Amino acid sequence: MPSMLALRHSEVQIEGDFYSGSTSRRQQARLSLAEGQLALKTETDAWLLDWESVTVMPRVGNTPRYIHLPDDGVFETTDNDGVDQLARQFKRGTGARMLHRLENNLGLILVAVVVAGLTIAGTFVYGVPVASRVIAEWMPQSIVEQLGQATLDTLDSGWMEPSELGSDRQAELKAHFETYLASASPVPVDINFRSSPAIGANAMALPNGTIIFTDDMVNLAQSDDELKAVLAHELGHVVHNHGMKGVVHSSLTLWLIVIMTGDLSSFADSTVAGPAVLMNLVYSRDMEREADQFALTSMQQQGIDPANFSRIMRRMSASHEHDDEVDDRASQEDEDSSDDSWLSDLGALVSSHPMTEERLRMFDEAAAQ
Repeated sequence: MPSMLALRHSEVQIEGDFYSGSTSRRQQARLSLAEGQLALKTETDAWLLDWESVTVMPRVGNTPRYIHLPDDGVFETTDNDGVDQLARQFKRGTGARMLHRLENNLGLILVAVVVAGLTIAGTFVYGVPVASRVIAEWMPQSIVEQLGQATLDTLDSGWMEPSELGSDRQAELKAHFETYLASASPVPVDINFRSSPAIGANAMALPNGTIIFTDDMVNLAQSDDELKAVLAHELGHVVHNHGMKGVVHSSLTLWLIVIMTGDLSSFADSTVAGPAVLMNLVYSRDMEREADQFALTSMQQQGIDPANFSRIMRRMSASHEHDDEVDDRASQEDEDSSDDSWLSDLGALVSSHPMTEERLRMFDEAAAQ
């Protein structure tokens, strides 16, 4: 600190506490303006300080204000108005004073809340979907392949087992699909079969073009053309890159929530479930309708009866409703039988595509024509 000097009183007198920085002892002090400089006086000492040598912390409501002095000294005071008045003498602190006035203006606070709410809503409703589409389209193919394989590995490690269908039956189905895929699919597609009593009758598309049929789905079909109709819908997800868009959308949404709340626990929970949680049926209604339209158009172009899709989908929905009733009874008998909560969540996600009569009616009407 500068050496002690004789001080003259000024109009600005700020009472507070002084900490020298060399000890934790608190000293009552007074800060004022003297001969164009800051005058700091304690019971035993007095100093003159240049304004440029101190740092005044911004005003936050009526909380105590800190003025950092040379040599680690600190002056603390609750006289915020006095500090602002002192700062005006040196033509400093305009931004802080303006911020303080804004903080205490109820009208501006309400406007800021409304603007912030609209901005957040717009970001989630419009910004995130647009950004997801752009990022997904520019995603390197190597990343898409890694994500698809990671998802398949996650499913195989927790939910799926090798298919119990005979090799001849699998080859027969792939041959039946080959003609359709040759003309309908602009991207490579890999058909896989898996056994999964936990998931039941289902089919799913991964970002890298892998399409999985469960054994229950194959057994549920009354004809191979019904399975081809399901393939057409899943191919729509692949062609329109819905899987990658869904992953990017989920990630962006999650990170925005983490940024706004500062809570990393939700992100940690999602990473435990693995890529499968993000991949299976995170599609929006618009994505499902887009996949439906692709399926209907391609089926009509190849002379496949659209009613095949609505028939097997209604049958699949009925089978899952029955499975849900059985699961509900089992859970009531033993609510604490499993601690793998994320597996239960995954089962709910992949149990079935959210089918509605409105969507299926489109296929029925096309079949009637």
